[in-house]
Amino acid sequence: MSKGRGTVFHPIESATVQGVWQHFAAIFGLCLCDTGSLTHMVHFWRYSTPFHSDLHIRTLIPFLILWFTWTQRNAAKYRGVPFSTDSIILEVQRYLRKLYAARTLTSTQWKGDLHRAAIMGFIFGRQVPRAPSIVRWHAPSPSWFKLNTDGSSLGNLGLAGAADIIRDSAGHVHLAYQFALGTGTSVLAELTAVWRGMELALTHGLAP
Repeated sequence: MSKGRGTVFHPIESATVQGVWQHFAAIFGLCLCDTGSLTHMVHFWRYSTPFHSDLHIRTLIPFLILWFTWTQRNAAKYRGVPFSTDSIILEVQRYLRKLYAARTLTSTQWKGDLHRAAIMGFIFGRQVPRAPSIVRWHAPSPSWFKLNTDGSSLGNLGLAGAADIIRDSAGHVHLAYQFALGTGTSVLAELTAVWRGMELALTHGLAP
């Protein structure tokens, strides 16, 4: 890696970084013979599985490689930390372990690659279906309104949305609303649903 001022660092052509790409390509059974530009590399990884999605592991791996290549490059440039293939691989694996420990890295994201997940030390047990439970809506007191909210995200971080419904003591719906939040967490979606619901209730005079 050149340390000259203003040098453009290439995230594919660098011999150090090529070793990182080859390491993970070997795990996923990919041949990086001629992937062209960085954009082609990312697309190659994403569509190397029929189960491709925004949160599939084959979509995430290239971005993790790029991110930790950048952070390790900066650590080498500004703090004198050795810049090596192994250090980047270690950071990618460490981050994946954090996601796994936090249960935000799920078996769904490894669809078609569960055996490769096991190679990397990520074991996903068979999920036992939950027994169905009956949920009942309880009406508020007369002259009161009840706000019910819900928020969720596809992954955590992921595309998020929220919804609200306001009913009176007779169960009549006075207001129902749903909205997209863009990228966010499930907690953010839940809290935003409550906040937006209360705003809507006040705006439409749905208060006792």
